[in-house]
Amino acid sequence: HRIYNQQKVMGCSMDWDRACFTMDPKLSRAVKETFVRLHEEGTIYRSKRLVNWSCRLKSAIADIEVDKRELTGRTLLPVPGYEEKVEFGVLVSFAYRAHEGD
Repeated sequence: HRIYNQQKVMGCSMDWDRACFTMDPKLSRAVKETFVRLHEEGTIYRSKRLVNWSCRLKSAIADIEVDKRELTGRTLLPVPGYEEKVEFGVLVSFAYRAHEGD
Protein backbone atom coordinates (compact mmCIF):
# COMPACT_ATOMS: atom_id res chain seq x y z
CA HIS A 1 0.00 0.00 0.00
CA ARG A 2 3.02 2.21 -0.51
CA ILE A 3 1.37 3.96 -3.46
CA TYR A 4 -1.75 4.67 -1.39
CA ASN A 5 0.35 6.25 1.35
CA GLN A 6 2.17 8.40 -1.22
CA GLN A 7 -1.16 9.55 -2.65
CA LYS A 8 -2.49 10.38 0.81
CA VAL A 9 0.65 12.43 1.58
CA MET A 10 0.06 14.36 -1.68
CA GLY A 11 -3.44 15.18 -0.45
CA CYS A 12 -5.44 12.88 -2.74
CA SER A 13 -8.97 12.32 -1.53
CA MET A 14 -10.40 9.04 -2.77
CA ASP A 15 -12.83 6.34 -1.73
CA TRP A 16 -10.08 4.22 -0.15
CA ASP A 17 -12.51 1.41 0.75
CA ARG A 18 -13.05 0.71 -2.94
CA ALA A 19 -9.38 0.82 -3.92
CA CYS A 20 -7.97 -2.21 -5.75
CA PHE A 21 -5.02 -3.26 -7.86
CA THR A 22 -5.08 -3.99 -11.59
CA MET A 23 -4.52 -7.72 -11.12
CA ASP A 24 -7.15 -8.19 -8.42
CA PRO A 25 -9.64 -10.87 -9.51
CA LYS A 26 -12.43 -8.37 -10.11
CA LEU A 27 -10.27 -6.30 -12.49
CA SER A 28 -7.81 -8.72 -14.10
CA ARG A 29 -10.12 -9.66 -17.00
CA ALA A 30 -10.65 -6.01 -17.93
CA VAL A 31 -6.92 -5.31 -17.63
CA LYS A 32 -6.04 -8.26 -19.90
CA GLU A 33 -8.67 -7.23 -22.46
CA THR A 34 -7.34 -3.67 -22.45
CA PHE A 35 -3.74 -4.78 -22.96
CA VAL A 36 -4.78 -7.05 -25.85
CA ARG A 37 -6.78 -4.22 -27.47
CA LEU A 38 -3.95 -1.70 -27.05
CA HIS A 39 -1.50 -4.22 -28.53
CA GLU A 40 -3.76 -4.92 -31.51
CA GLU A 41 -4.12 -1.15 -32.09
CA GLY A 42 -0.34 -0.76 -32.01
CA THR A 43 -0.47 1.58 -29.00
CA ILE A 44 1.73 -0.75 -26.94
CA TYR A 45 4.17 -3.42 -28.07
CA ARG A 46 6.02 -6.38 -26.73
CA SER A 47 9.80 -6.46 -26.84
CA LYS A 48 12.56 -8.78 -25.71
CA ARG A 49 14.07 -6.65 -22.97
CA LEU A 50 13.86 -6.10 -19.27
CA VAL A 51 12.16 -3.15 -17.64
CA ASN A 52 14.19 -0.66 -15.65
CA TRP A 53 13.81 -2.35 -12.27
CA SER A 54 15.83 -1.39 -9.22
CA CYS A 55 15.92 -3.97 -6.45
CA ARG A 56 17.44 -1.39 -4.14
CA LEU A 57 14.73 1.20 -4.85
CA LYS A 58 12.11 -1.59 -5.04
CA SER A 59 10.48 0.04 -8.02
CA ALA A 60 10.33 0.10 -11.79
CA ILE A 61 11.89 3.25 -13.14
CA ALA A 62 10.40 5.01 -16.17
CA ASP A 63 12.67 5.48 -19.21
CA ILE A 64 12.46 9.25 -18.70
CA GLU A 65 13.99 8.80 -15.22
CA VAL A 66 16.90 6.69 -16.45
CA ASP A 67 20.32 7.93 -17.52
CA LYS A 68 21.40 5.36 -20.11
CA ARG A 69 24.89 4.09 -19.23
CA GLU A 70 26.69 0.92 -20.24
CA LEU A 71 28.05 -0.73 -17.09
CA THR A 72 30.65 -3.47 -17.16
CA GLY A 73 29.71 -4.74 -13.72
CA ARG A 74 28.97 -3.60 -10.18
CA THR A 75 28.84 0.20 -10.09
CA LEU A 76 27.84 2.50 -7.22
CA LEU A 77 26.03 5.63 -8.38
CA PRO A 78 24.45 8.57 -6.55
CA VAL A 79 20.63 8.64 -6.59
CA PRO A 80 18.64 11.73 -5.55
CA GLY A 81 16.98 11.20 -2.18
CA TYR A 82 19.50 8.58 -0.99
CA GLU A 83 22.41 9.43 1.27
CA GLU A 84 24.61 6.56 0.12
CA LYS A 85 25.38 5.52 -3.44
CA VAL A 86 23.16 2.77 -4.89
CA GLU A 87 24.45 -0.41 -6.52
CA PHE A 88 23.71 -0.91 -10.23
CA GLY A 89 24.94 -3.32 -12.88
CA VAL A 90 24.43 -6.51 -10.88
CA LEU A 91 21.62 -9.01 -11.36
CA VAL A 92 21.08 -10.52 -7.94
CA SER A 93 18.22 -12.98 -8.50
CA PHE A 94 15.00 -13.68 -10.37
CA ALA A 95 11.68 -14.38 -8.66
CA TYR A 96 10.72 -16.64 -11.56
CA ARG A 97 12.38 -18.95 -14.06
CA ALA A 98 13.60 -17.38 -17.26
CA HIS A 99 12.04 -19.01 -20.33
CA GLU A 100 13.32 -18.84 -23.88
CA GLY A 101 10.82 -18.01 -26.59
CA ASP A 102 7.65 -15.96 -26.42
